[in-house]
Amino acid sequence: MKLAPWAVVIAIVLSSCAGEAPRDASPPAPPVEEETTEPSVPSAPGPCDVDNERAMSQSIGAQINALRAGDYAGAYEWAAPAFQMNVPLENFEVVIQDGYSSLLEARSHTLSDCVLFPQDLGNTVVTVRTVSGGVFTYYYELINTDQGWRILGAAEIAPVSSGT
Repeated sequence: MKLAPWAVVIAIVLSSCAGEAPRDASPPAPPVEEETTEPSVPSAPGPCDVDNERAMSQSIGAQINALRAGDYAGAYEWAAPAFQMNVPLENFEVVIQDGYSSLLEARSHTLSDCVLFPQDLGNTVVTVRTVSGGVFTYYYELINTDQGWRILGAAEIAPVSSGT
C-alpha cells in the first residue's frame, strides 16, 4: 500500500518533533513596534496567506523539479531536517521509486486547500499532472524552518474536488 511508508515516516517525524527542546531558552525580548514582512504565525489553524502559500509552492515545486531531473539528493534537500534525521537518502530514493513515481514524470503541479497551523506547520493538497497524462493528488505536510518551508512528508490521496 502506498500510504504505509509515508504514514510511518510522518508518525516518526512528528513524534520526534514533539520532544524537541525549545531552540532559545533566553527570556523573550520586549515587543518591537516595527513592521515586518515575515509571514504571520497563526494561533489556530486557518487558511494560508498568499506569502506562505507561495513559499510552500516554491519548496514543493523545487523538490518535484529535482525528482523530475533524477536528482534525488537535490530533492532530499527540500525535506525537513526531522525527516532527514529519520530517513536516509537511500530510503528516500526507494520510497519515491516504489510509491511516488508519478513525481518523477511530473509535468505540472498545483496547490489547493492550504492550511497553516501553530508552531510553523502547514499542509496543502498538491495535484500533479504527469507527462503521460496521469493526474495524482497528494497531501503534503510541511514545516517552516530557518531555511524556509521544508517537507515533512506526503501521502497520495483521492482527488479533491470542489463539488458539483
